[in-house]
Amino acid sequence: MLGIKYEAARIGGVGEAALATIEEQIAREVGENWQSDEQIIRGRNAVRREHGLPGLGEPGDRPAPVAAARRPLWRRVLGR
Repeated sequence: MLGIKYEAARIGGVGEAALATIEEQIAREVGENWQSDEQIIRGRNAVRREHGLPGLGEPGDRPAPVAAARRPLWRRVLGR
């Protein structure tokens, strides 16, 4: 949850003081190396995906592909 909270605040453009407060909370609960904590990164990447942004350093963690447009009628009828 803290990773989600942090990334949502960053993307939402909260002030530096509010972001620093969240960083302090994460450091107290997770530790000083919170930036590389797997759970924090996972939460941050979830928020980034929702906003169409690339993931943070995890291979294969890219934004979800945009749903393809509906195929033309002739392709649906002919099965192509």
